[in-house]
Amino acid sequence: MNKYRPTHNNKNQDGSIIVTILVVLIFLTALIFSLLTLSNANLQRARGRIMLLQAQYAAESGADAAIATFNSGNTSYTGTTSDTQLLNTSQYLSTYSVSVTDGANAKEKIIIATGKVYTPKTASTPSYTRKIRVVAQRSSSTTASSMLSRNIIDVGSGVKQITGRDIYVNGYIILNKNTTNLIGENITVVGKNTGSGNCSIGGTGNLVKPSSFSTSGQTKTNITIGYNNCISPPGNISNTDFNVTPNDPNLTPIQSTYIPWSQYMDSTYTAAGSCTDWTTGGSTREIPVTLGSKKTHYPDSGSNVSSSCGNSGNIDLGDYQYDITDNVHIRANFCANSTCDPVFNNPTATVKYIFIEGSVNFDSIKTASGSGPIVMIVYGTDPSSLTSVCPYGGAAYIGQSGSGYTDAPSLYLMAMNGLCINGTKFDSTSASSTAPVFGGISGKNIFVSSSPSTPRPLLLDPNFPIDQIPVDLAWREAYYTRL
Repeated sequence: MNKYRPTHNNKNQDGSIIVTILVVLIFLTALIFSLLTLSNANLQRARGRIMLLQAQYAAESGADAAIATFNSGNTSYTGTTSDTQLLNTSQYLSTYSVSVTDGANAKEKIIIATGKVYTPKTASTPSYTRKIRVVAQRSSSTTASSMLSRNIIDVGSGVKQITGRDIYVNGYIILNKNTTNLIGENITVVGKNTGSGNCSIGGTGNLVKPSSFSTSGQTKTNITIGYNNCISPPGNISNTDFNVTPNDPNLTPIQSTYIPWSQYMDSTYTAAGSCTDWTTGGSTREIPVTLGSKKTHYPDSGSNVSSSCGNSGNIDLGDYQYDITDNVHIRANFCANSTCDPVFNNPTATVKYIFIEGSVNFDSIKTASGSGPIVMIVYGTDPSSLTSVCPYGGAAYIGQSGSGYTDAPSLYLMAMNGLCINGTKFDSTSASSTAPVFGGISGKNIFVSSSPSTPRPLLLDPNFPIDQIPVDLAWREAYYTRL
């Protein structure tokens, strides 16, 4: 008799274990399959997000390229004519296309950029697309200074003193006489004279602290220079009158002082048709002759000096007064054939701009008593006829002929090339005058001398609204929308 004979319960238990194992295997298989499916779906979604992001990057690249085109000077750019390839990899191809339309004014452009990703790269239609809208606006990162040079300020021996609130120079300053004083509240010089000493400021003149400051609480002149201050005192050492920061590696030069007339003159300004507003009339001439007409393009909105203005593109302004009632763009040289002594007047408190697509050649220049602020921007080249008296060019020239004197406290004179003040008599008062002569001056290079027999101070008005004169104008992204 077999006492270990199996029972029916053991058989049932063996069967139950097999069933349980099968159920667990099925569950695990389903779970693993679900996890694999879920993982694959997540990978596909992640890849899709990456490709959409790549399409967005492509669109943004197109918008950036359009803004770079504007900043190169091509503001008539209307966009791409076909898709531009951005990336071509083994897995995908990305492209962008751009269309550009004018915005609300000449300082605004509307960019619609579309980025596309083809995957695989041989696909005939894009798998992923992103479209964005960018509003680009032309704006300034900073504003002008009372005295601003993109290269050199050279002060001749006949100048008693120059006083300006803020003085900014990309290159260097040289003062050529030990009786010459340069007085400023803030003096910044980025570069240096390549001669001995690596001088940002050099020469035999003097640096002098002003008797008062425009900024509340300021008690010392701030001198910030890229290299050495070779005028001592203070040299490179701060003292009771000066805070000196020499050899500053973080200074950046002004890139551009160019201001296009479209910054302040939109399509509502129209051509006057001729330049007779400047050449006919009595002792006071309104520009434009018809008040409020906005006919202030002389003779039109083209480029370069127009031979139809005045005498073969040269206008003799004489000693007449010109009331500037609106912003003006003129294609002519002022006083190129014979120097003159004009008076300018802005009858309003709003800054008026005179854009001169030529050169100016004045015996003297004045602004009328009570005139509002005027900014005169000279785009012309340096005439070769002034080389002997203007070592750095004289596209904007103020001389010394005749009995006139220069007294233009309401005028900021800005030259894209050389600004030359040659032997000029500043105002009609004593050498100790405290009356401003200019609102400010700017040029690629600035050369200043004054009449040796009657040296006068060149004083720049610290209250002139230089914050309304933009510097380093550039197109920048102002608004961004994903469409």
